[in-house]
Order: sequence, then C-alpha cells, then structure tokens
Amino acid sequence: MAALMLGGQVKAQQAEQLQPLIITVAPLQSTQEELVEGSTVLTGDRLERYRGLTIGETLDRTPGVANSSFGPGAGRPVIRGQGGNRVRVLQNGLDTFDASVTSPDHAVVAPMGSAEQVEVLRGPASLLYGSSAVAGVVNVKDGRIPDSVPKDSLDGTARLDFSTGSSNLAGFGSVDMAAGRNVVLHLEGFTTDANDYRVNGFSSDEAREEGIKGRVENSFVDTRGGSIGASYLGERGYAGMAISGYSSLYGIPGGHSHAGEDHDHEEEEDHDHDDEHEHEHGEESIRIDMQQTRYDVKFGLYEPLPFLEEASARFGYADYRHIELEGDEVGTIFENRSWEGRVELTHKPLAGFKGVFGLQSSRRDAIATGEEAFIPGTVTDNHALFLVERFETGPWLFTLGGRLEHQTVEADTLGQNRDFTGKSASAGATYRLSPTYSVGLSLSRTERAPNAEELFSDGAHLATQSYEIGNSDLGKETAWHAELSFRKQRGDVTGAVNLFATRYNDYIFRDFTGNERDGLQEVRYGQEDATFRGAEIEATWVFLRGTGLTLSLDGAVDYVWAENEATGQALPLIPPLGYTAGINAYTRHVDYRLELEGAASQGRTGTNEDSTGGYAFLNAGLSFRPIADSDSFTLFVQGRNLTDAEGRNHVSLLKDVAPFRGRELRVGGQVKF
Repeated sequence: MAALMLGGQVKAQQAEQLQPLIITVAPLQSTQEELVEGSTVLTGDRLERYRGLTIGETLDRTPGVANSSFGPGAGRPVIRGQGGNRVRVLQNGLDTFDASVTSPDHAVVAPMGSAEQVEVLRGPASLLYGSSAVAGVVNVKDGRIPDSVPKDSLDGTARLDFSTGSSNLAGFGSVDMAAGRNVVLHLEGFTTDANDYRVNGFSSDEAREEGIKGRVENSFVDTRGGSIGASYLGERGYAGMAISGYSSLYGIPGGHSHAGEDHDHEEEEDHDHDDEHEHEHGEESIRIDMQQTRYDVKFGLYEPLPFLEEASARFGYADYRHIELEGDEVGTIFENRSWEGRVELTHKPLAGFKGVFGLQSSRRDAIATGEEAFIPGTVTDNHALFLVERFETGPWLFTLGGRLEHQTVEADTLGQNRDFTGKSASAGATYRLSPTYSVGLSLSRTERAPNAEELFSDGAHLATQSYEIGNSDLGKETAWHAELSFRKQRGDVTGAVNLFATRYNDYIFRDFTGNERDGLQEVRYGQEDATFRGAEIEATWVFLRGTGLTLSLDGAVDYVWAENEATGQALPLIPPLGYTAGINAYTRHVDYRLELEGAASQGRTGTNEDSTGGYAFLNAGLSFRPIADSDSFTLFVQGRNLTDAEGRNHVSLLKDVAPFRGRELRVGGQVKF
C-alpha cells in the first residue's frame, strides 16, 4: 500500500500550473500537457507522500499502476494490467541492470530512498526505450550525477522515518558540493531495516494452522547502499560519472524449500549478512541476498553542429548477483553482467519539425547456477535506431516516430540461438480547444521479441513455488494501440480522462496449467491473441482559496479489462477497479490529508486463478513546517489503514499468504540545507 504523506498536494498543483513538470524520459523531454498518453510524475511533496520500500509500492494506486508485490522486498510496477518484460524500469534513463524481469520475487534495483523524481509513461513508449516498453516506462531520477551547481557551494538532504507496522527504520543523506567553478561532487547513502510486517489476524490458512497471528512471517527487508559522483557543467557542454553500490536481504513470505532435501553445493563466502533473520524464520524459509555495483557516465555538447541543438550520450554497466537461500543452504545463484549505451541527437527546427534521433545498444549476460536454476545461461544483445519528430501549427501538435530494433538471444548450453528484428511506429495529435482544455489521439504499432526467460525457462523455482517451462518456438508479439485523452490543465478544477485499447497478435503469457511437477504448480509460456481495454480518470477541485488556507478534493479511478481472444477467458493477474479519494487542507505551516484508498473485488479471473474481494483503507496524514512556506525542515505523521481492514492484492502471486499491511503509524522528518 502506498505511503501517505500530506504535504503540499495543493501547493504542488499550484507550482505545476506556473511551471509544468518536465518528464525527462518523454520524447523531447515533454510536459504532461504535451503528451496524449497518460502520465504521472511524483516529485517533491507528492513523492514523499507515496514513497515506499520498492518502486512498485511507491507507484501502487497511482492511476493505471499496480504493484506485483512479492512481499515487501520485491515489487515491480504493473501498468494497465501488464508487467514483467512489457514495462521498462529505468534509472536516470538507463536500465536498472537487475533480474526483476526474470521473476516477481527478484527486486528492482532502484532505491526509493534516494529518488528525487519518479516518472511514469502509460502506454507504448517503445520508440525511445525498446520493445520491452510496450506497456509503459517508469524512470527513477536521482542526483547521483549532479546536473546543477549548488547555490551556496553546498546543498544537502537528510531524512529519517520510523514505521510501527514493521518496526521499519529508514534513513537517507546526500551532499552536493561545488569544487571549483564548474565541478560538482555528490555523495549519498541510504538504509532500511524492517522486520516482519503486521496484519490483523492470520495472514493465511497455513499461518492459522501454525498459530502465527498478527504478522506475515519472513517478510523482513534489510537494504543499504550509496553512491559517489561528480560532474563538470560548462557553457558548451557537460560530463559526469558515478559509482554506486546496493545491497538487500529480504524474505519471501510463504516460500519454503523442500524439507530434508540435500544440497551438494556450499554456501558462498560473500553471503556475509549477520543474520538474525535466519534464526527467526527457521531453516526452511527462503531469503534473497542481493548485491549490485554500478558505473554510470554521461556527457553532452550544446550546438556541436549548426543543425544540432544538443548531442548527448549515456552509458551504464553493472555487476549484479543474488543468492536464493533455503534456510542455511544456497539454492540458486543469479548473476547478471549488463551494459547499455544511448546516443541522442536533438536537431533544431527544420521545416517546422523538431525532433530527436539516435541509437541504443545493450547486452545482458545472465547465468543461474544451483540445483533449482530454472533458466540456462543466456546472452541477450539488442541494437536499435529510433526517431521522434514533433510538428506544431496553431492549436495542433503532431508527433511521429519510428524504431528499428534487432535482438539476439543465445543459450550456448542448449545450442540455441534466436534472432528477431522488430519494427515499431506511432503517430499522435493533440488539439488545444483553449488554453485550458485539450483533446488528443494516438495510434501505434509495436513489435516485441520474447526474452530469454520466456524462451528457455525449464525447471523448479521454489521462491515462486512454480515449475516454469519456456517455449523456444515463440515468435514476436505485435501490439496495436489506440488512446484518446481529454485534459483540463488550469483553473480550480483540473483533471484528465484517458481511454485506451490494445490488441495483441501472438500475445506471450504465463499459463497456469493446473498440473504439478515435483510438488510445484506448472507454468508454461504460450502465445494467443489478446485484447486490453480500460480507462483512467483523475481530477482535483480547489474549492476554497483563502488567506492562509486552501482546501481541495481529489480523486482517481482506473480500470482494465483483458481477455484471451482464442478462448474468451480472462487473462490472469489483471488488477480490479481501483480508486482513491482525498480531502486536503493546506496552510503556511501545516498540511492535512484524509484519504480513502481501495479496490473492487476481482471475480473475472484467469484459468486456475483465485478471485479476490474488495477492500477500502482509510489513511490520514499531517506534515508540519516550522518555517512557514518553506520545505527546508519538515516533520510528518502518517496513519495508514486506520480501520485495520484486510485487503489482498490481486496482482500478487502471494495474495493468499501476504495481505496488505494492517494499521500502521509512520513518523519522520526531513531537512534540506
């Protein structure tokens, strides 16, 4: 469940009206007003209000987004009912270089403690970021590579908070320091230490049988990390680099190894967490011990050639490794050595067109070892050319784009090699009815190649309690997407309506067959035509503007409907109708919010999938600024699920054993200097 912090909903809205937020991963770094597709930007007070342990939790219940939530330690965004390889999660515009697309129990390496802005593009964003962005893009922007010079030679942020539901203590600190006229140094660190989280009653039938009441066993999270970076910011260009480290140890609720099974391999020496959690949760509990070291560089030139406005390049490399621990034994080891590079050239207006073109290349060298390694070692290479152009005339704004992409997936141990070439194109038009209202339509065709997991999986995966079977004969899937939007951007009432439909030819999906292998549920990858349709509606009404007091109401509703066209059966793990409704009061010193957050029941289920009931959570929050109208020092109190209601996340594979958190109080503060 998303964290709630009152604080500045109305203030943020007023600021956005004066200076629209830039979405850095949108074509030509567009504002939300310039996009037809639905979008969300969390920054400032609004980001603090929703910040959670994972990127999935942070974005949960923002319009059109759900959380795969494989326990508190792993949560990936699900956009419009689609997750995994169809949602591209980025960190500062490049891949997160983790194993989260391999399985929902693998965490996304995008630490929320250091996030400064989180951007969501709903709908196809594949032209700039690849066919794996067919459902949307999520970008986490942080300050590890500085992009501005501190005003007073030294800027910093410190944040500390505590949550009662899991005795979670989290902290973050960062410093930017000017070192000479054009050089800026950056240093940051973060930590999170959360125990098993609290629920009302028994979390599952198994917990009832074992007498474990009031908590979800093996749901702890212990995360830490940091980075050091530097930038040169000149008049003609810029250059920067950063080195980052990330470590996380977390439990898998309901995950158990086979009792009495022998393991021939030894524990790895670098699994060196102290581990009080190991004894607390017993020898058969499954835990994941994850580490990543990452290197990033970026540089750019302003007007390098007469026809170019800017030339920029980014490159990232990461060495990722995680160990799945079955009690005291090492079960499976996943390792990724990955890199990605991008070059973007933004040209000056030409015959009324302004655009960006470039190339992108990446490699993912992944290997899993151990008795339960369900995927062989694979190397995935991806190379692409892309172009996006914008043309504006009178009240009309047109966008055109295309992408040509080639992907190779090699599995040497199987002697198999698959090559795919994908072609994608899109067109959009926005008509400004007035300075306040606009309507837009976008159409796109996107081809996505299957990834290594969909092609070559074959084996038991105990963390998900499944036996996964890939299909090496899978072909490309093709998505035809249409989206209609209506927006009101200014005034006391603002909001947006987005209607969308996507038709897939040869949609790739995980089929829960209902069979068992080695005591695990069998999951097979297959292809069928599929259809997705849905809507997102959000609005804010500022109904009182007084001296020292502003009052507003806001709300959002989202819904997605999806089915297998061959059988007429609903697709699995599709989120139900979700909603939020809140009332806000903003004063010079204190912000208040009362919110109702919930979802309807989901009885339209896929084959061998359980239904879930609806839920409604009452949340409240207060933030206090000792210095009026300044966010330099903020104290906050949040109450989540105040009625201690039970709710199950339909999108989660662990919904039967890990419900949402029960009643929880969060207190904390933030200082900026």
